[in-house]
Amino acid sequence: MADTQTDTNIATVSPVKEVDVDASLQRIFEYLAQEGYRPKVDDDGSIGFKCEGWNIYLDSYDSNGGFRAYCCAMWNVDPSERTEALSVANSINAARRCLKVLVNEKNIVWVTYETFCADVTEYTRTLNSVPEYLISTCREFREEFRRMTKPVTLN
Repeated sequence: MADTQTDTNIATVSPVKEVDVDASLQRIFEYLAQEGYRPKVDDDGSIGFKCEGWNIYLDSYDSNGGFRAYCCAMWNVDPSERTEALSVANSINAARRCLKVLVNEKNIVWVTYETFCADVTEYTRTLNSVPEYLISTCREFREEFRRMTKPVTLN
């Protein structure tokens, strides 16, 4: 007869995974909390928070090269409409500074706010306006994309 082991302590609690957050992101996390946001740290170490119903994420570039905030403008662009999405993204990229709209290989549209700042203090001076920039660019993308893909017929 094979040996069998029985676990008498079935209700074990798995430990909460701690995520390493660098000092710069920790200071940004604290700043966001002081400003009234409810930031959370994701499994990958980026900071996430909600603003006007939109999920916004923040992380830093490797080698202390600045910070990036990003938001999803559209989850599932139909593959047949990818060209239109790229066209709208290009026109917004040409008109806006510090913001980039990109359509990734999974046809998800992301808007990023990328900037180089010498330190966290400099970055937090602009951080209050970043969600507004991201959200307005997401809305602009959606409006322009719908205008291109779903023409309006007048009676």
